[in-house]
Amino acid sequence: MGHVGGGTFELITSPLWGDTVQVRAVGRYGGDGCSCAECPQYAISGEATLEPNGSFSALTFDGSLASANLSGGGKGPVISGNDAAGKQDRNGVSLSESRDRATMRNEFCGRSGADVQGIGGDCDVVHDPGIDLKPLDAELSDLVQNEATHKESDLCGGGKGRGRKGKRKGPGGGPIGSSESLAVVNVEGDCRLSGNSGGMGIIYVDGGSLIYVDGGSLTMMGNSEWKGMVFVTGEGSFKASKGTPNISGSVAFYDGGSLDMRGTASIQYNSDRMRRLREEFGIDALKELIDSPAGDAVRMTNRSQGAVGPGEAPAGQGRGGAQN
Repeated sequence: MGHVGGGTFELITSPLWGDTVQVRAVGRYGGDGCSCAECPQYAISGEATLEPNGSFSALTFDGSLASANLSGGGKGPVISGNDAAGKQDRNGVSLSESRDRATMRNEFCGRSGADVQGIGGDCDVVHDPGIDLKPLDAELSDLVQNEATHKESDLCGGGKGRGRKGKRKGPGGGPIGSSESLAVVNVEGDCRLSGNSGGMGIIYVDGGSLIYVDGGSLTMMGNSEWKGMVFVTGEGSFKASKGTPNISGSVAFYDGGSLDMRGTASIQYNSDRMRRLREEFGIDALKELIDSPAGDAVRMTNRSQGAVGPGEAPAGQGRGGAQN
């Protein structure tokens, strides 16, 4: 029971099943000295269901994943949706296709040392069938084909790259891209980052075609770091182990792929880096994904409302009403 502006309100909830509850709210306005029992009343009742929000996570999967492994002795790999930019935290891991919640949690949190954090606390793994990365894949695929700034060899070893804002020189396999001039790389073969290699921008791991049947593979080791997004498609794979490899931004898998993180590898969500990518390259699909509200949402269904006069609202008022 609560008091607002001279009246009172009462909210009653009763569990039904799963994440659904029966909700009944009655407001009574007490004016001109009348007692609450005589006051005009207004009732809203129905069912409220907790539903996942289709927001981007630190690690996002759209489609059936070929395999996923997070393991390590003692301190193991970390996936965190807690925003390094301090603006909007996300879930640690979200999947569009999954089995029961217990299996999901065991796959990502049940291995020795594995740590998944986010707005859901520890072991923040959610099933969200509304995830749709197809529009993002279409934009990124077009981007790497038409505006790639570096060859695969520039990132993975040997060669020089050309940026969107001029030529870049430097040893192959070293850091590429910067906050002023982000890198875009299409990986179709076996790409390995080690030492202090890495960079800033977008790595698109091509999952294969009639030509590249096996798909691309990105492996990070040592102190390698990527600031931005790694996007893996089809039969592509992402591996991180041996040292402290880190991604500051986000990792996403579309339509398959495999993940293998071991040791002290980490993925840390960073909203500033994701927004920078969207602005620099005009990636429309990223706007909805990273600007949507984070976390679960409560939706009222079968809602009914209206004045019910003095006295208690009729029991069951509102069942079978319109959706909202």
